[in-house]
Amino acid sequence: MNSSLYIDGLELLPIQMAKTSPTLVLTQGELLSHAQVTVTHDELGISHITEFSVFDFWGQHFRSDHFALMLVTEGSVDMSVNLRPFTLEKNGLVVAAPNAIKQLIGASPNARAMSVTFTIHFLNQTGLPKHSHDLLEYFSSQYQPNWSLEHSDAVVVERNIGDLFERCRQTDRPFGKEQLNHIFLAFLYEIGAQGQKYSPPLIRNMTRKEELVIRFATLVSTHFRQERTVGFYADALHVTPKYLTETVKEINGKSAGQIIDDFVILESKLLLKKPEYSIAQIANLLNFSDQSFFGKYFKRVVGISPKEFKTGI
Repeated sequence: MNSSLYIDGLELLPIQMAKTSPTLVLTQGELLSHAQVTVTHDELGISHITEFSVFDFWGQHFRSDHFALMLVTEGSVDMSVNLRPFTLEKNGLVVAAPNAIKQLIGASPNARAMSVTFTIHFLNQTGLPKHSHDLLEYFSSQYQPNWSLEHSDAVVVERNIGDLFERCRQTDRPFGKEQLNHIFLAFLYEIGAQGQKYSPPLIRNMTRKEELVIRFATLVSTHFRQERTVGFYADALHVTPKYLTETVKEINGKSAGQIIDDFVILESKLLLKKPEYSIAQIANLLNFSDQSFFGKYFKRVVGISPKEFKTGI
């Protein structure tokens, strides 16, 4: 296996893996529909899983449109992330980015878990701090995704997830949404802190080119709604557009422009699935000059128009 697995919306996958991986993409709604107790708000979902047998994608490799964390509170769960299998026992935690290749292999009859899922859209709504890369770096495949927490640390994570669950149920109260965002950020800080203890890097000695690709991916995940040119990111990274494109292609298998397109198109598809947004509104949200330009861009990359994608024609 190629060892160069990187962030693409915090997870950039080499083209070798992209070619061999299946096309199943599990949406946040589809995943949450399997959980027995769930609360959601603005693409943040908190769940209690008491029966794994209801999941209908056993054995299938899949990607998702959301970040995911799962803490096993009873029993054990067998799964894999980026084709690396492992078993989560009680107090085991797994973290995975949207494009990570995930697989649910098996679970003991008494397996129980708590999960937190959230999308890039939700992250942007929370107003992430400037050093957000430090909070999210443990979702990248540079780091081990499965953590075996000590009991005291698992108690802290379980309590934080419980706080999120309760706040998610009370967003209609005064300042409820603001409190939820605050607690969510505190939760990310806790995961980041525990990551330093439990998540050793899988790639310990990165080259400068690999570091550049990671920095590029992080910048794109933050700015893709406003900036779609390679030149903008090259300037920010103090390299030439040609060097950036060649380096991203060498490490990732895709050009810098294709990576930018991937971010924009994924966000476009997620917004197009929401009936409350018109195509014109989506074009505006993604900083296109007008609906026509957005339509031409979307069709060039996807092969169909935004209208055809939205209506399923």
